[in-house]
Amino acid sequence: MLIKKMFTAYVVMACFIHLRAQETYEEGIKRNDAMISPIELIATPMLNISYERLLNEKSGVGINGIFYFRNDSDDSHEDSKFSQVSAFYRMYFGRKYAAGFFVEGFIPVTMTTDIRYYSSKYDDNRRSTTIGAGVGFGGKWVVKRNFVFEASMGIARRFGKSNAYFGALTGKGMLGIGYRF
Repeated sequence: MLIKKMFTAYVVMACFIHLRAQETYEEGIKRNDAMISPIELIATPMLNISYERLLNEKSGVGINGIFYFRNDSDDSHEDSKFSQVSAFYRMYFGRKYAAGFFVEGFIPVTMTTDIRYYSSKYDDNRRSTTIGAGVGFGGKWVVKRNFVFEASMGIARRFGKSNAYFGALTGKGMLGIGYRF
């Protein structure tokens, strides 16, 4: 229940910042970045996507989602599901509009499910949701036709009970390509 209240409070704050920031926007500047990390999608069954709303030339807020797609054809007796959604705030230090080196603070909400198969009639699903706080850094480059490239990484401490597969630390990263619109 505490996690739901904290998450709701964060969403309300993010919406307030978004609405307040709309008052000062200049005409003609593209303020939205959508990204996907193709390396994780190809190398592992994981989808890593990100959306960022640029507040001004030096900052932005956004959301990043990492979703693991497990292979149901695996014959192992233990498996795990993993999803993480992170809200973030970034500060940019480059010369171009919302590009170059950046630092970020982020709040990951991690959902895991441990699945243990004991027999054909019994399985044990243990679900847990944790919230955390973390920092990260990276670089963003905007090239012709508003294509965006990003390389970033961050680490966070998860608050709550850790389980057999996922410890107290979590992270996020992006080697992505996207579009600014």
